[in-house]
Amino acid sequence: MNHWLNLPPRLTRLGTYASPLGGSRKPTSSEQNEVLFEIIQEGSVYGLEETPVLHGESAVFCHQGGQISVSDSPPGSYYNCYVVWFECAQDGFPSDWPRVFQWKDRKSMHTFMEEMLHAFHYAALDRDVIGNLILSRFEFELERSRSLARTQAVPTQLSLATDFINRNYAKPLSLEDVAKAADVSVSHLHMLFRAHLGESPHQYLIQKRLRIAGHTLATGNLSIKVVATEVGYPNAENFCRAFRKFFGRSASEYRQAYSR
Repeated sequence: MNHWLNLPPRLTRLGTYASPLGGSRKPTSSEQNEVLFEIIQEGSVYGLEETPVLHGESAVFCHQGGQISVSDSPPGSYYNCYVVWFECAQDGFPSDWPRVFQWKDRKSMHTFMEEMLHAFHYAALDRDVIGNLILSRFEFELERSRSLARTQAVPTQLSLATDFINRNYAKPLSLEDVAKAADVSVSHLHMLFRAHLGESPHQYLIQKRLRIAGHTLATGNLSIKVVATEVGYPNAENFCRAFRKFFGRSASEYRQAYSR
C-alpha cells in the first residue's frame, strides 16, 4: 500500500460525466495541487499512452499535477464515468500511481461508487471520511490489479464472449449464441464468467443493456419505451422493473438526476 507523503488528499468533488458520441472533445486539466480520478462505468475511451490504447468498463484513470483527462472515444462510441477530485499538498500524492489501472469487478465498482455518490450528495457524512474510503478502495483495487497482471491473463474465449455481447446486446441472445461465438460449451462459458468477472453471462448481458439505457436516458430525449426497445427490452414494464432493481431508482428518476 502507498502512504501519503504529507497530509492525505482531501475530497472536493464527486460526480458523473456522460460523453457525447465520439468522446467529450473538451479534456479537463487538473491543477498542480489536484488529483482527478475518472472511473469508466460504461463505453470505451482512448487512454493517454504514447500510442493510445482503448480502455473499457472499470478502467480507473489517475491525473495529477496539471495532467489532462481522457476525452476521445472511437467514432460512434461514447463513455460514462465517475469523476472524483482530490486536493492535496504539493508533491503529496504518491508518484508510483499509474495513469490507468483496472478495477477487477465492475459490479462492485458500480455499487461502491453509487454508494459514495449518495453519501457525498445526500447523506450527512463527513467528506474526509468519504474521501478516505474512496482512496482506500482505489489503493486496494490498484494492488489487486498489479497482482492479477502478474498471475492471471484474460482467456481469449472470454474476450470473444464479451465482445459478442457488447456488439449484439440489443438482439435476442441465448447462452448458446454466446457460447458458440466463443467456441466453448455453455458450462465452460459460465465458468469463465464466474472465475474472471464474478458474474454469470446473463448478468453481464443485463447490466450491459441497463448501463447503455442509463447513458441514453441521461444524454437524450427518447421516451423510456423507445430506450427499452433499443437496448433489447420489447416489454417496457420488464425494462422498468429491471432498471429500478439495478440502479435503485426508476428510469424517470434516473433521467432527472443525471441528465445534462
